[in-house]
Amino acid sequence: MTDTVSVSFKCDKCATKLVWTDDAIDSTEIFCANCGESAGTYRDLRDAAMAATRDRVKSMLKDAIKVR
Repeated sequence: MTDTVSVSFKCDKCATKLVWTDDAIDSTEIFCANCGESAGTYRDLRDAAMAATRDRVKSMLKDAIKVR
């Protein structure tokens, strides 16, 4: 059984998928490449991704336990 967790972000203003460079640090402000809207800092996005991943893994574990 292979399960994956994938997290991506869209701009709140125009729904463009957000991307940033590999050299981003916690304080790097992330902007939408399409409309220029700020999405917060890299740290904000990383923390949101970690929380979403944690929630998804908990849900997957709950589902796996129910099956048995």
